[in-house]
Amino acid sequence: MRITFTQSGGFVGAVAGCRIDTAELAPDERREAESLVAASGLTDSFERFSPTGRDRRQYEITIEGESPTLTVVFDESSLPAAARPLVGFLASRARPQRPDA
Repeated sequence: MRITFTQSGGFVGAVAGCRIDTAELAPDERREAESLVAASGLTDSFERFSPTGRDRRQYEITIEGESPTLTVVFDESSLPAAARPLVGFLASRARPQRPDA
């Protein structure tokens, strides 16, 4: 499974992200990542934003290797509760990126 994560926005507008291939993780981390994906409830692609607040953090997650590949985009207010642990896991591994990267 390959997971691509981008976090952007917020007051500063900084962009951070990571790409994880679970096959390259240590067994414990691989199980944790795959378990968080399964528990996240993310089964279909969607884009969802809160109608208020321009300075909210935005998240984009693409999950490949599951059938079908899915991409979800949401802000911190529309982040599904079940996906919060997955976003936390990915955000802890995110590193600064150029906005056009």
